[in-house]
Amino acid sequence: MNESNDMRQASAGEEREVDRVLGLASQAALPPGAMERLMARVAAEPQTARIIPLPQRAPARRNPLRYAAALPLAASLLLGVYLGAAGSLDFMLPNAITGDVALEDEVLDELGGVGEADAYAEESFS
Repeated sequence: MNESNDMRQASAGEEREVDRVLGLASQAALPPGAMERLMARVAAEPQTARIIPLPQRAPARRNPLRYAAALPLAASLLLGVYLGAAGSLDFMLPNAITGDVALEDEVLDELGGVGEADAYAEESFS
């Protein structure tokens, strides 16, 4: 309730400021006979509406094959999400992707190139 009173007081204060500024503005004087000339011109012109008719368009036909490329892509995405969540293809992925920790005596996964990088690092530093 208190907030609404504050808002009313603020808006009343703004209204007073706007009225004060408008009161300082000078009034433009109309040339003599301006209103009579304006009303005579409005009465003399015909009051016809300017309507531009637009031709009706036939509704667009829906192409049944518009999603032909999207369906296989969506299916492959869903299949990838399913297989990734199930973990049934983890044996094909390198250890760096699956998060498995390779022990020292294990052979490094050659699919990711980790073994080659490790062998190169050993040769160049020894």
